[in-house]
Parts: sequence; structure tokens; C-alpha cells
Amino acid sequence: MAARLLAALCFALGLAGCSSLSPHSPEEALARLIEDAVSGRSSPDQYQNVNPVDADTIMQFVYVEEWLDVNGESVVGVTPGAIPVEGSFRFTRSADGRSTYLISYGWPGPQVRSRVLRPAPGSKIMLLGWSDILPWEQLGAVCVITTPREMADEENHPCKQAFVFKVEAPR
Repeated sequence: MAARLLAALCFALGLAGCSSLSPHSPEEALARLIEDAVSGRSSPDQYQNVNPVDADTIMQFVYVEEWLDVNGESVVGVTPGAIPVEGSFRFTRSADGRSTYLISYGWPGPQVRSRVLRPAPGSKIMLLGWSDILPWEQLGAVCVITTPREMADEENHPCKQAFVFKVEAPR
């Protein structure tokens, strides 16, 4: 798994052999990684070496690596969601199809509201980096997930920039 995370990070940072255009900021590097996963463009097996050589690349590497430590399962070894984009939300699916990941650019506030997400009855929804299962309900065409009240304070967020909600189908 660590090698796949490093390969994904290499791809996002545009390091040697990964991409001809390097991102200009850590946020851009992370966005590139997410967008590549959502579009099915990430292919971690083709990249092997990660060697950040300057201060900017090292800063991007650390930023993305910290995000991957919490949320890596949502962008590594996944497939695009059936509908991959809804506003500021991005969707991926685990290789076995049992989990769907809703990636929210920015903190969504007290609730996540999605017309794309349709969890099966009995599904569990979690915020990666948070230990409790989140309450949710399907209100007609809209899935509503209640986020933890503790997360209203930015310093309690499990990561920066993009937050991942994992929907796990019942067995």
C-alpha cells in the first residue's frame, strides 16, 4: 500500500516521469491527485521513484502525504464513481465496489447534501479521520449526512482542503 501511495503522490506532484506540468502549490498537487482518481487517469504502477529535490516540491510532498495518511483509500486503487462529479463533490469507488467515497472540496458544514449519493439501506457512512459512524437519511432524491458538531471548529478537522465520506454498503 505504501508504494501505491507514493506512486500516487509522485503522479500528483509531477515528479520525474510522472507529468510534464508541475503543480504550483500543495493545494493544486492534491487537487490534481483527486481529479486524476475521479477521472480514472491515475495508474500508480507506472511510477516508482519519488525524489522531491527542492523546498517547493518537498512542501507539496508533505502536504499531500499528510492528506493521503487520512484519506488515501479514496484515491488509490479506486475507480471513478458512476457519476464522478456533483458541484464541489467528487466520487470514487473501491475496487471491490463495496465502498463509495464522496470527496468534498472544503468543509461541507453541518450537513452533506447529495443527489448523486444513494446509499443502500443499512449502509454505514464515516468521515475518514473520525472514529464515529455518521447519521444519514435519504430524503427523496437527496442523501443527507450529518457531520460531527466537533468539526465545526476548523482546528478539529482531520485534514485540509478535501474531506472524504466513506459509504460502506451492508454485507
